[in-house]
Amino acid sequence: MNPIFGFDFSINKPAACFYQNNKYIFYSWPFDLSEKLKKIYRDAGVNLIDRDDKKYKGKDSSEKMRWEVSNSMYLSNLIITSLPDGDISKWQIVFEGLSFNSSGNMGIQLGSYKYMIMRDLFDKCVPFENMTTYSPITIKKTAGCSQKGKNKKDMIDAFVQSSSCDLAKTISSNSSLFQKKTGTWIEHLDDLVDSYWAVETYLAKN
Repeated sequence: MNPIFGFDFSINKPAACFYQNNKYIFYSWPFDLSEKLKKIYRDAGVNLIDRDDKKYKGKDSSEKMRWEVSNSMYLSNLIITSLPDGDISKWQIVFEGLSFNSSGNMGIQLGSYKYMIMRDLFDKCVPFENMTTYSPITIKKTAGCSQKGKNKKDMIDAFVQSSSCDLAKTISSNSSLFQKKTGTWIEHLDDLVDSYWAVETYLAKN
C-alpha cells in the first residue's frame, strides 16, 4: 500500500500522521505552544516544526484579507516542505472535514486555508483523486467514539488503549507526563490523535 498522510488540519495547531509499512510518524506545526509542551512532544518522537508567523492581521478589511492569504501560503509551504522524502504523487492524503460548528467567518477562513494546502499538494503532483475527506463523525466511528456524549478525551483514551504505535506506547507508559493535574490530557494531543484516526479511517475503508 502507498503511504498515507492523515491531517487534522487547523490554522493554529495542524497535526498529521504519516503511515507507511505499519509505522506511524507524527508531525505538528503548532502556533503558540509552550516550550514545555514542545519538549514533551519532541521527546515522544513527534516531528514538531516551529513557526514564525505573527497574528497581527492589519488595521482594516483589506489588510486583514491580504494577511490571511499570505499566512495561508506561508503555512501551506511550511507544512509541505516538512513532509518526508519520497514520491508524493503516490501518497493518499486524508483530511478530517470541517465540523458542523465551523460556520461563519471562521468556517470560511479554515476552509480557505485547507483549500490552499490542497492546491499546493496538487501542484506537487498529488492528484486530487488521492485526497480524501472524512466527516468528523465518520472518524469518531472508527475510534468507537461516535456515541452521544463521547468527546476528544474518549478519542485519546481509545488511541492509547488500542494503538500499538510508538506514540501510544509512550503515552501509556508516561501517562502523568501527558496529563494535567486535573487528569485531562495536555493541549494539542487531541489534534495528533485525530490525525491518527484519519489514517485508520482510510485503512478501514480501503
